[in-house]
Amino acid sequence: MINRFYRRIVVPLYCFVPFVAVRFLLSFLSILNYPFNRRRPLESEPCLCIEAGVKGWDSIEFQELFYSACEYLGESNVHRFIVGENAGYLQQLSRTLEDQKISHYLYDPRTGNSQLFYWRAIWQSIRVSIMLHNRGIVPIVLLTDLAVRAWRTQAAFVSASRGIVVCFMAPRIVHSIFPHNRLLGPSLMPFSIHTLNLLDQLALAKTANIPPTAIFTGSLYEPRTTALEAIRVGLESKGILFEIKGRTMGSTRVPSHEYWNRLSSSDVVVTTSDQAIQDCADWNHVPHLVYRYLEVLASGSLLIAQDVPSVRRYFTPGIHFISFSSPENAINLISYYLHSLAERLAIAKAGKHRADALINARSFWVQIDSFLGRNSLL
Repeated sequence: MINRFYRRIVVPLYCFVPFVAVRFLLSFLSILNYPFNRRRPLESEPCLCIEAGVKGWDSIEFQELFYSACEYLGESNVHRFIVGENAGYLQQLSRTLEDQKISHYLYDPRTGNSQLFYWRAIWQSIRVSIMLHNRGIVPIVLLTDLAVRAWRTQAAFVSASRGIVVCFMAPRIVHSIFPHNRLLGPSLMPFSIHTLNLLDQLALAKTANIPPTAIFTGSLYEPRTTALEAIRVGLESKGILFEIKGRTMGSTRVPSHEYWNRLSSSDVVVTTSDQAIQDCADWNHVPHLVYRYLEVLASGSLLIAQDVPSVRRYFTPGIHFISFSSPENAINLISYYLHSLAERLAIAKAGKHRADALINARSFWVQIDSFLGRNSLL
């Protein structure tokens, strides 16, 4: 009990005191630089810089982030910053900020810090916050894993004076461990209309599977791997094949087209929303809205997934997707919907319609712009 209290209450609050110090430092710098403060003129065009390492830009996540940003702002207003491995991250960032007229910077705590110790990563994020602050650049922090203490702390520091943090958990649940209230979530995956059109083409070419298929595709980590294996064994006992087409963390990703084809060609796609178990994570007990919720529904397949907090902001269980509460419950639901063609197609169609509407409305970027207020992109 004491250990649980320490990990869930005490440890997550460690960043509050240094956050106040960073916030004070940035306020002091604002006073010193007041005559020289660089703010984006109201009539100027926005310029969003998106950072990622070489491997990051190979991922669907950052491809969709870039494509959707270009669709929202115009391609000429989005700069792709590829962080190389042969030079220091901060030096590359400094050159990029000097060479480009950037108004907003999309920062990901995972970039440039994967090989750093905790305190070096924190110091690096403080320097990033100063660089952005002194140039009047608005940070948009993409915090995919709020449960990871280092990434959460870095996100708070970079966004200390202005900007927002986009997360995939419900802020009402995690606000007590985050040092400011500019926390937007749970956010959907950034998804481009370009890819939505590709999925529509794949749907037109889809043929009936006999027997109907159920799969998982995505990253494998604990406790997800154990849950999926229990589902696979349970379905096998019913004579149903459940394919786990996953990859371990850090292994080679499948090509984007193959990934989208997997989703589109399957009748049922299953996923879990559990956080990865990591030594540096202190809030693994809170589920989050994984990217697969929007990806699967946009593909036109039936999604069977957990009912995460605030998912009803976008999707309703039983109407747009089917929710499960345990591996045993998932086994029964997968079996039922594989054998119930009319119900499966009706829910998949409703989910597809809802996903299309959210993507066409550019909801990811519209929510960010609304939350930014006077610092908005448009």
